Amino acid sequence: MILARPSKRVLVILFFGMIWLPLVAMVLGPSKTESQAERRRLAPLPTLHYDRRALDEFPKQFEAFYNDHFGFRQALVKWYNRLRVGWLRVSPSEWVLVGDRGWLFQGGDPHIRDARNDWPYGEGELAQWAQVLTAKKDWLAARGIDYLFVVAPNKPVIYREHLPAAINRVRAQSRADQLITHLTRHTDVPVLDLRPVLLQAKSVLRTHHKTDTHWNDFGAYQGYRAVMQRLVTQHPGPRLLELSPGTFVIRDRTGGDLAQNLAMAEFLREPSIELKQPVVSCAVTQGIPADADNRIRNQTAFSTECARAGGRLLMFRDSYSLAMMPYLSESFAYVHYVPASPVPLSVIEQLVTQHRPNIVIEQRATRWLRSPQG
Repeated sequence: MILARPSKRVLVILFFGMIWLPLVAMVLGPSKTESQAERRRLAPLPTLHYDRRALDEFPKQFEAFYNDHFGFRQALVKWYNRLRVGWLRVSPSEWVLVGDRGWLFQGGDPHIRDARNDWPYGEGELAQWAQVLTAKKDWLAARGIDYLFVVAPNKPVIYREHLPAAINRVRAQSRADQLITHLTRHTDVPVLDLRPVLLQAKSVLRTHHKTDTHWNDFGAYQGYRAVMQRLVTQHPGPRLLELSPGTFVIRDRTGGDLAQNLAMAEFLREPSIELKQPVVSCAVTQGIPADADNRIRNQTAFSTECARAGGRLLMFRDSYSLAMMPYLSESFAYVHYVPASPVPLSVIEQLVTQHRPNIVIEQRATRWLRSPQG
């Protein structure tokens, strides 16, 4: 079929329009410094300096800027990811694994090795863990302060059945298995392993988000309850919140951090298990706004006070404790949360003097059991 001359002109105009439209959108559209969908900063427009090194780097820097600010980039990324995840069941990102039935898991070499039990400790590393944690426990015990090391299970530990088939175990023992066994056999460091608690609780309600790396409100409550049951036998002041499974409901929510990493939070919505009503907080927050979102709370050291409870807690923690904080803040007269764990003894010494706790907790998710010093 031979097109008439006007039709050819229309095709040429459309062709050049499609080529130039993204550039026009890039120039005339709003300037952005951060991608909310990908949760990262975008490459800035480089400044041209007239020296040899700057001139050599300029093409690479400008290419990074152009790739990040290309017109309609976000829309194209979203549709590309939808095609790969929704139709092909393949992740477009090395940092996200696509499991079955809508489950997403954290990717990247360290997390995959951890999920496969392909990262064993050496004897020297286990001995270092024992030495460092024992020193912390002994220093605190000499001052009448109880110490507890809490291991929280990340999602592949509890929901291994939904991992991609390629993420198979290469060893029977995980790093968490090795560490907890060694500490139990060779030290008197108080250790609380939350894995059995969560494995049992999953038969009642789902304990982890399907599209996020963390546990949900129900899973966090099960972890909190195990911690408090361990503590209230020795300390009369803290109070244990008793919540039944009926306290939790299922609500449709946008996808979590893993879905956001794929720029698919709206597309990969999930039935989220949440508290029917938020915990009625008696806590007065210090050092952070009471309505601060989880991103801010995860990066900030702050304190809470509750007049209806007793006891003082100093907690070193990672992001897994975020969902436990509403429960813990209701259970103690004073809690100071520090977004780092484990930490050197020198940090504990400094903050114990400042906050005067009678209990110190170091909480760590199984995926971050890298070093006893944090």
